[in-house]
This record gives sequence, structure tokens and C-alpha cells, in this order.
Amino acid sequence: MSTDSKLFTSHPMTAWIVCLSAGLFFFYEFFQLNIFDVINQSLRQDFQIDAAQLSWLSSAYLWADILFLLPAGLLLDRFSTKKIIVSAMIICILGTFGFALTHSFYLAFFYHFLSGIGNAFCFLSCVVLVSRWFVQKRQALVIGIIVTMAFLGGMVAHTPFAYLANTLGWRRALMIDGVLGLVLLMWIGRVVQDAPTPSRRTTATSSGHFWQAWSNRQTWLAGIYTSCLNLPIMVLCALWGASYLQIVHHLSSLTASNVISMILFGSIIGCPLVGGLSDFHGQRKPIMIIGAVCTLLTLFPLFFSANLSVAQLNVLFFSLGLFTSTQVISYPFIAESNPSARVGSATGLASLLIMGGAGVGQVLFGYLMTYHAKHEHLYTISDFQFAMWIFPITAVLALLAICLTKESYCKRTLKEF
Repeated sequence: MSTDSKLFTSHPMTAWIVCLSAGLFFFYEFFQLNIFDVINQSLRQDFQIDAAQLSWLSSAYLWADILFLLPAGLLLDRFSTKKIIVSAMIICILGTFGFALTHSFYLAFFYHFLSGIGNAFCFLSCVVLVSRWFVQKRQALVIGIIVTMAFLGGMVAHTPFAYLANTLGWRRALMIDGVLGLVLLMWIGRVVQDAPTPSRRTTATSSGHFWQAWSNRQTWLAGIYTSCLNLPIMVLCALWGASYLQIVHHLSSLTASNVISMILFGSIIGCPLVGGLSDFHGQRKPIMIIGAVCTLLTLFPLFFSANLSVAQLNVLFFSLGLFTSTQVISYPFIAESNPSARVGSATGLASLLIMGGAGVGQVLFGYLMTYHAKHEHLYTISDFQFAMWIFPITAVLALLAICLTKESYCKRTLKEF
């Protein structure tokens, strides 16, 4: 280690600087995930595709995420976290530039797939870094702040990016997006460090980490909880929310983007809040149960009324983001339910469930709309309300999953539950 590195590592703020800098990658990836909601109509026109095809194009990001999550967890347990972050971010940036330039639907699918590969590594890397740099009683708060950074990326992908895309066109806006990625990459490469002190990595037992994590019931249940509770955000914020608001509630594109941003705003407030409360009370399950119940209650007005005002929609979407933010507690919960050498593999498995659910949810939503629609490419209020029934169903599943777990009491276990 160089003299500069030693001085930097000894600084009391180093843990925060390292982990929040790594969180910029999560910020950037969540931005890529959410821009489809803004350029939804433009993509359908440019590529001449219907709702189901658009859902497949958007979900390319998620399928890449799903395929690479398990390898990502194993790699993070074995190799340098910093090197993995830098490599994954380069792939994501290449995908962003490629998507902006192509006019082929299949190449667009491929380039969006590349961006999704980066997403498989970004949050897992952050969880691994937080588990090394912070004591357990502060990890939920730090992870909550990092997730808040991601939701900030989602907010930037809505109203600000909508203005940029409307002014310059979606292709030029994406080129600027790629340049921003290069700037963040240079900062992350300069600042992020693997651990407070050099540590030796073993590879002999890493192949068994995944299978041990796979057999842990806690990991599965926490992954199912987050996958189900996360679905409204992954479907509405990332793809269909703006179209739903424009068709069902007759909002303009920019007003719809502002309303969708309220989900992310609620999550920005909720993630550090629920993480801090969970750390303070020394329990994970009670707040996670409350989040699932309140999410279910918040969803019902969106089904039974097509005459909600903009103010009412803002409150509902803010509440949805606030209550679903309890999903963030799953990550320290998983880390505490597995030995430290298995954190990457366990989080990778849970993330596979989370992103797998999101991928299936996006495609299912598009197919349900297409199935219910009487006219191709023309969707009505009833089509959206029919497809949105997946949200209360999954909220109930989230509640059942977390009720079946055992409380970790914010302490790491050395054995399986």
C-alpha cells in the first residue's frame, strides 16, 4: 500500500467516502433502469414495437442482471471489489453508448443487456463494502443511504431527463448520459478501496459459499420479500408508470414524470429512515411487516378510482415509495443471517430473486395489458387496471414471506437457521 493510500485509509471519514463513492455506480445503474419510463413512447415509435415488445426490450436489463447476479456474488467473495466495480461500470457505459446509436431492435436489446450486466455488480459491491467498512449496528443506515442514492438516480431519470430528451431528443440525451458515466468511473477508480486493511482472499472454499447460502431459508424469504415489495417500483418507475398516468388520469408527459418521481422521493426519505430505525431498535422484522401492510393499503385507491387529482396521486405515489422502502432492511438482514465469508454469495442469491421477480413482473405486466386490450397498440383504463392486480397479490406474498423468517436482532449468525 502506498503512503497516500495509508494516509487516506487512516482518515475517520474514509468508510463513508469509500462506500458512498461506490454508491455512485448504483446511482448510475438505477438511472439506466428508469429512463425507459421517460422514453417509452419514443422507443415504440422509433422501433415500431408494441407493449409486449417494449416490455421485453426494457427487461433485457433485468435478464442480464439475473444471469450475472450469482457469478457476481461468487466473484465478490473472491476478488478485488474495486476492480470488479470498474470492470462492470465500463461494460454498462459501453451499453449506454451503443443503445443511443443503434437503430436495430435486436442490437438495442443487446446493448441494454450490457447495461444490465453492470447492475448485477453495483449493489452487491456496495453491500460487501459496507459489511467490511462499518460495524453491524450501522449497516442498515448506510445501506439505506446508498439505496437512497440509487433512487436519486431514478428521480434524475424522470423529470430532468424528460426535459433533456424533449429538448435534444432521446439519443443525444443518452450520449450525455454515457459521458456522465465516464466522469463517475474516473472518480470511483480513484477513491474506492476494498477494505480498511489489506486482507487475503481464499478461493478454495468459495465454490461452497453459494450452496451454503442456497440452503439458508432466511436468504430465500428475505429475497422473496424484497422482490415482491419492490415490484411496483420496478414496473411503474422503470417502464409503465408515466403511460398509466397519461392514459388513466389524463396527465401530460411532464406532469406524469413528476408524479412518478414522488415514488422515488418517498423512497429517498424512507430508506435511511427505516434503516436507522431498524438499527436503533435492534430488530428487523417489525418495520418490514409494517411496510408490507401499508404498501398493500396504499395500492387499492389506484385500482378503484380513475378520478384522482394530481395532489392525491402525488400523496399516493409518495406513500408507495415510503412504505416499500422497508425492503432495504432485507440486505443487512441477509448479511446478519450468513457468515461474513458468504455475504457476497448470499446477497447474490437474494438479488437473483429480487431482479428475477422484476423481470417477470415487467414482461407479465406488458402481456396482461396486451391480452386485455381490444385494439393492438391502443390501451385503455381497464387494461392498466387489469394488469395492476399483480401489485396487491405480490404485497400479500411479501407479508407472508417476512412473517416466516426469524428475527436476527442485528447480530451476525455463525450457523444456518
